[in-house]
Amino acid sequence: MLISLNWLKQYIDLEGISIEELDNTLTMIGQEVEKIERQGESLGNIVTAQIVEKEMHPDSDHLTVCKVDDGNEVLQIVCGASNHKQGDKVVLARIGAVLGGDFKIKKTKIRGMESFGMLCSEKELGLSDNHDGIMILPEDTKTGIEIKDYFGLDDTIFELEITPNRPDCLSHIGIARELAVYYNKELHLPETKMHEKHFEKTENFIHIEIADETISKRYTSKIVKNVTVKESPEWLQKRLNSIGIRSINNIVDVTNFVLMEMGHPIHAFDLSKIEGKKIIVRRAEDGEKVVTLDEKERKLNPDDIVIADGNKAVALGGVMGGYNSEIDSNTKDVLIEVAHFNPYNIRKTSKRLTLSSDASYRFERGIDLEDAVRVIDRVAELIQETAGGEILHGISEAYPVKYEETIVEFNMKRFEKFVGKEIEKERIIEIFENLEITVDDKGEVLLLTPPSFRNDLEREQDFYEEIIRIYGFDNIESVMPKLDINPIRIDTLREIDLLRSAAVAVGTGLREVINYSFIPRNALEKIRYNDAAGDEIIEVRKPITEDFVIMRPTLLYSLIKNAKDNINRNITDIRFFETTKTFKRVEGKIEEEQKFGIILGGEPEKYIWNVKPVPYDFYDLKGIVEEIFSKIRFEKYTLVRTTKESYHPGRAADIYVGKEYIGTFGELHPDVMENFDLKKKLLTAELRLEALIKYSDKNIFFKGINKFPAVPRDLALVIEENILVGDVIKSIAKLSPVIEKVELFDVYQGAGVEAGKKSIAISIVLREKNKTLEENEINSVISKILEKVKKDFGAELRQ
Repeated sequence: MLISLNWLKQYIDLEGISIEELDNTLTMIGQEVEKIERQGESLGNIVTAQIVEKEMHPDSDHLTVCKVDDGNEVLQIVCGASNHKQGDKVVLARIGAVLGGDFKIKKTKIRGMESFGMLCSEKELGLSDNHDGIMILPEDTKTGIEIKDYFGLDDTIFELEITPNRPDCLSHIGIARELAVYYNKELHLPETKMHEKHFEKTENFIHIEIADETISKRYTSKIVKNVTVKESPEWLQKRLNSIGIRSINNIVDVTNFVLMEMGHPIHAFDLSKIEGKKIIVRRAEDGEKVVTLDEKERKLNPDDIVIADGNKAVALGGVMGGYNSEIDSNTKDVLIEVAHFNPYNIRKTSKRLTLSSDASYRFERGIDLEDAVRVIDRVAELIQETAGGEILHGISEAYPVKYEETIVEFNMKRFEKFVGKEIEKERIIEIFENLEITVDDKGEVLLLTPPSFRNDLEREQDFYEEIIRIYGFDNIESVMPKLDINPIRIDTLREIDLLRSAAVAVGTGLREVINYSFIPRNALEKIRYNDAAGDEIIEVRKPITEDFVIMRPTLLYSLIKNAKDNINRNITDIRFFETTKTFKRVEGKIEEEQKFGIILGGEPEKYIWNVKPVPYDFYDLKGIVEEIFSKIRFEKYTLVRTTKESYHPGRAADIYVGKEYIGTFGELHPDVMENFDLKKKLLTAELRLEALIKYSDKNIFFKGINKFPAVPRDLALVIEENILVGDVIKSIAKLSPVIEKVELFDVYQGAGVEAGKKSIAISIVLREKNKTLEENEINSVISKILEKVKKDFGAELRQ
């Protein structure tokens, strides 16, 4: 954002404040200065002059040799332009002048003729992009005047980095307002003095309709008739030129001037090109086309906002006007637009069409909904001043979504504790009132109502910042906090455990991903998530995009999106994990929970030439989960078939410790896969990391390697098909201390097994700590196992 010091001084008295102090002040109050340019410094030795004689170059058919009077002497100049004649007043760069930053003018010979300088175009002077010939000045121009004085280029330009939450500072009045508060000076706003035709009303000539209030909350219009479109007056051109805006004509220049003055985008239509006496703000039809002011045809979709008349689209709302309704030299009647557009739609349109403008930049950040009439009256006044014409009475507008004030409680004690310094209440109230924040003093609590142009002030902490930046960071001393600190033991190295689980995940071949904490509104529906609904889901009040509407209560959607994005790029080896917080509202309070998520897909042996690739399955994921559990010493858990709708009903398990739910892992439900248009299966896990660590064994004991031999035995058992194998394994594992390991290695249903039943093959490892097991001892344990599973599950040894 470029700010002209001379322009700024129209609204605030900065007498006695140096450029250096202003630089520091702007940065301290949050408007960081990136660059300062002192205009005119680079235009030394460039003066107004007059061509007193002109002849063709003897050795060229397009060069001329001119005698030029610079007010001090007559110099010979060889010129390549063709738009000048004897007697013209021109701009002369004398020997020693520097143009364009590094082009130094020297005495030179051009085809045998000496040249002692150069006649300049507007582009060479940096005044505009016009390089069609040299610059011709008015006839009454005096010679010998320094060009920086002639054009009033004694200005200082500040280039500011305005943060996205402060769109109110994207104007000269916005910055002047900030400085007025800091220096406790009066802000001089321009007074609008219009002369309206009271017997002709704007609303009789144009009707405004907003077809979809989600894309526009307000659209205001005003008409100025019988204008004369011409070159802008010198003062207006200078103002715009000072901040790098090229002058076009008086009507367009006024809209640009007020944009940079007040910060609200304005558009002007040729009223004669608006059909049906109506303006309709609507979504574009899919595939609808509009030709914008840059004469390019744009293909639109329903995310784009269209300004239409009774027959056609006349502008791309909030981004750029339409070529078919532009102001030209024949325009007589002007329709002025001051509107609000949804920042999300503007941002999406601008990005998709790679079409950015000063208007779209401001609409993307949000504008003041309440200043429409003040802005439009200012535009109408300046159009009348620069182009003549008659301002019709009143406005025609649609305002379906009215501005609602926000009231925030400000607790004095909380603020004092936060900032670490007592600031007088009277000074705090003074700062707020200077910032145009309405204060209702309730003693220890202030009820604050921010002005309509400060849509960034929503929470109590936002107002803390306002006080601190105006009071001055340098006025708040750094002091050590007073705390009663008792030595404590680190709580079971919790943070280390959190990091360890991530490191373990990397050790298993997983790659870490980091996602935003926000997901689209339909995300939970797409993944069939049923653990949060209604008020439990936390919505973002002002989402910057439709992809960031709710705070995610689960990691699943983000991980599936990661997989989908990689598969779309032909990367099919999916092995990702994420460790972060999820969010959910429980009994009215927002709860954050640390979770650990995994997603697996593809074929692990795909690139090994002598191994047939086999897709990841439930047991691959189970192995990874168990390895993580082993590393953090999480052992006493049970697996139960899941009922969660995100997962395949027969290929996923819930993890419990007692009755406490720890997490779920398994294959995604086919419907979820279809919702994401995924063809090959994906497996996911989501674990409650805090619960994992709570139940992990914090005590580490040395356990020597058993020197006695292990005795493996395999059993094939037939059980009812609805019995969980995990329950059978747990029952066996608890039976005897010599049972070291119990694992399932096969499940079979078919020939030889009765219908409604299944055969499970279990591997059992037996080992005694103090001796080698005898055969009779082994047989005794196996007999006890068979008796136990028959009693508990009706299991029979398969014959």
